[in-house]
Amino acid sequence: MKIRIISLELASFLDEFRKAGRDEKRKMAAKPRFHLRDKVHRAYYAAMVESLCLESRLKIPTWVNDRRCFLHDPAFAGGLESLKAVLLVESPLPFRRRNIFVSENALSRA
Repeated sequence: MKIRIISLELASFLDEFRKAGRDEKRKMAAKPRFHLRDKVHRAYYAAMVESLCLESRLKIPTWVNDRRCFLHDPAFAGGLESLKAVLLVESPLPFRRRNIFVSENALSRA
């Protein structure tokens, strides 16, 4: 499965989280967004929250381990067959364990 461009909602969440203070980050991470449009986006969101909590040294919320936050079939960013091996190696653990394969800088924003 190919991962399409991550939604504006997820990109906005990432930007807001990075700008927020510690208490606000804790509140933002605590709210699951199971309403996201599809299972790939839900899994990506859970991986993103787990990664951001690790980065910020916050407790990881238990909802990120909900079965709805994991994919049965692997999803690869970009969709190029030639990139799959690189993405398998580079993908951060919170993404890999959800069967999502992205570059190591997937949460970097310009």
